[in-house]
Amino acid sequence: MEIGITSARINGGSWLVRLGRLGYAVKGVVYMVVGFLATKAAMGLGGQTTDSRGALQKIGSEPFGQVLLAIVAVGLLGYTAWRLISAITDAERRGDEPTSIALRVGEAFRGLIYGSLGVWTLRYLLTDRATEGEQTSSLIATAFRFPMGRWIVVGAGLGIIGYAIYQVYRGVSGKFMKRLDFSTASSSTRLWTERLGRFGIIARAIVFGVIGLLVTRAGWNYSPTQAGGVEQSLDFIAREQSGYLFIAVAVGLVAYGLFEIATARFRAMRAA
Repeated sequence: MEIGITSARINGGSWLVRLGRLGYAVKGVVYMVVGFLATKAAMGLGGQTTDSRGALQKIGSEPFGQVLLAIVAVGLLGYTAWRLISAITDAERRGDEPTSIALRVGEAFRGLIYGSLGVWTLRYLLTDRATEGEQTSSLIATAFRFPMGRWIVVGAGLGIIGYAIYQVYRGVSGKFMKRLDFSTASSSTRLWTERLGRFGIIARAIVFGVIGLLVTRAGWNYSPTQAGGVEQSLDFIAREQSGYLFIAVAVGLVAYGLFEIATARFRAMRAA
């Protein structure tokens, strides 16, 4: 923790770190919208299941929505820049061991995913319409054209399930608190951040676990339409599982959004 605290103090004023923090906050808002809409749907209050893009369209429809979307786009692209530069320079001091390099590549890939969402947000902002990119089913249809494509898809699905299992472990073990610096926060703030993190990370892991299941099923059955993303995962949970689980996952996504906002404030960050 001492390394993380020192890093935060040294680099807290960096423009890239500030953009990274904005990115965490923006991610939190997006997850809160997704979770809030799903919670309303689970309770029969007129909500709906949606994904990140649907949440952004909802934000854009609100008063000052265009301004909010501009902030979201800057935050997501800033988060991407911070993730990429941090991974290249090993700013988080993970090291050069094979497992450490794999973690750095994974962080960079995560940054690129949110960067693509930032680019989509800019396009939506500038054109005032939903510019659809390739969805999960079309990506899988493309994968089927490659040699062993079916097994590539199955492997990808199993990989997503593995990621979800690891996230459950992170949530249960509390490892997600490792890079947060609460030296200037109260004990109750730390406690509630940890509680939100545990609940939210496990709920998000369930969503990703179902995504992995859908992708694996699509590969096994050679049927791209059986795959799906966050929206389809939430629909599956609502349809196939108990209503209580759907409510818990939906509220958990709101908790994850709040945790990401807390992360924007307390994460020990540096860019070099």
